[in-house]
Amino acid sequence: MLAEKNEKIRKAYNILEVISKDDKARAAYESREAELHDQMTRLKSAKEEGIKEGIKEATIKNAKNFLIMGLDVDMIVKGTGLSIEEVENIKKELN
Repeated sequence: MLAEKNEKIRKAYNILEVISKDDKARAAYESREAELHDQMTRLKSAKEEGIKEGIKEATIKNAKNFLIMGLDVDMIVKGTGLSIEEVENIKKELN
């Protein structure tokens, strides 16, 4: 009954009928679904990595600005979460 009222359910039902009868069609469908799942996982991972990279770049930019403003290295470490070594390296780059 739901298949008659909802086109998406009807399409899914039709696909189910086809793949249930044919082993090759079912295997192809499962393979395609696995590939789509893998693609979504890769996209999610790439997005998360991009966000992390962007946050790191912003943190480094803030540290550079704080150094230019004359803030103490210890304060920058506390404020940005960067290590002392990272802030010292940024300071060297600026000089």
